[in-house]
Amino acid sequence: MNSRRTPGEPALEGPPSPPRTFRDAVRLPGRWTPALLLVVAGLSVVSLLSQVLQHGLHLDVAGLNTLERWFFVDREMGVPAWFSTLLLFLAAERLWQTATAAKAVGDRWHRHWRLLSIAFAYLSLDELTEIHEQTIPPLKAAFGFSGVLAFAWVVLAVPLLIVFGLVFLRFLLALPRATRWAFLVSAALYCGGAVGVEMLSAPFFDSAGVATVTTTVVGGVETVTRGVVIESVPYAVVAGVEEALEMVGSVLFLGATSVALRQRTRRVLPVVPAGGAVTAPTASR
Repeated sequence: MNSRRTPGEPALEGPPSPPRTFRDAVRLPGRWTPALLLVVAGLSVVSLLSQVLQHGLHLDVAGLNTLERWFFVDREMGVPAWFSTLLLFLAAERLWQTATAAKAVGDRWHRHWRLLSIAFAYLSLDELTEIHEQTIPPLKAAFGFSGVLAFAWVVLAVPLLIVFGLVFLRFLLALPRATRWAFLVSAALYCGGAVGVEMLSAPFFDSAGVATVTTTVVGGVETVTRGVVIESVPYAVVAGVEEALEMVGSVLFLGATSVALRQRTRRVLPVVPAGGAVTAPTASR
């Protein structure tokens, strides 16, 4: 079959050809995905290093507390938390734009894209503020969860994930094959870390968490500050795996959403025929 275009014919895009090399088959989605994965690796290494030096080797080095404070992945106000929040928010923004582009061409799935965007906007907010952890005390008080269910919010998360998966099943099946697999792999990594490894880390946290109480008297007013100090390298390792899986899943999903957005919004470049006239660009759905 002759696939050559005649002069002046628009360069319409057809279905992607099957991968011809192993590199094509395992190519990551998104232009910035490899660089972002390197950032994840760097943050994970620095986080673990800060814990090993401080709580494993018990070194008292100037600035080590600051390093642990800003780079331990289990800190809610550290650099890894900010990075994860940014990844999820950017994914929400890409999904919103994709929903808008899908609606413009009459795509029946535009509401699913929009709902995904809202869900990831919430995940971004939750990553920053840890809303889900507010459910732990009342659930533990009501049902006495312990062990792998010590982080009791997972008993709410698992049913919600099942319902969410069923709602989006047909949407996933309608996606292009590469996008569908990217979504599934990134979801497996993110949920495996956020829920699966979180459950495995609960016993380590129970044995490593040390409640501290600091009493300060200022102007005759006594102020009590409570906190939890984590002094366990095993817990730091498990928490590091959990957060790394979440970040890797977020990076892959952001790359996949970026590709999906480009596929929805790209335009065919004009073709200059032999006579010099420019063929008007046409939209590619």
